[in-house]
Amino acid sequence: MIDLGFNAEAQVLVFARTWCGLIALGDWDGALRMLDEPNHYGVVWTREGVVTVLEVTFTEATVFAREFGGPKFSAPDAAQGQERHSFGRSRDGSYWLDYDVPLNGRFSDLTAQFEFRPRAHRFAAILHDLHVM
Repeated sequence: MIDLGFNAEAQVLVFARTWCGLIALGDWDGALRMLDEPNHYGVVWTREGVVTVLEVTFTEATVFAREFGGPKFSAPDAAQGQERHSFGRSRDGSYWLDYDVPLNGRFSDLTAQFEFRPRAHRFAAILHDLHVM
């Protein structure tokens, strides 16, 4: 659970950067502990689930894999290219963030879609989906 105060956009952006950075460091347990609830499809994200998305999305036949090799998370502060994200608030008071994940040292087209749902004075962090937009 996270607190979202005055600048919710900045706070959820830090959340996404931290989540990607932990995976880049190999701290899957730390990254997965940041997620509080399954998404609304009931998916509880695991290391295997995230890795499967990467493998299915970036097969050897893709331009990305041919140019950069198999996809690996990178730390956002060390990634090349422009960091991109979209942020918004829903009518129910929740927030959402679409964050372009850094892979192989550069920002990619893989988007992590996060939701932040209100729960007793805090917000539950949820990874809704990972896909290429």
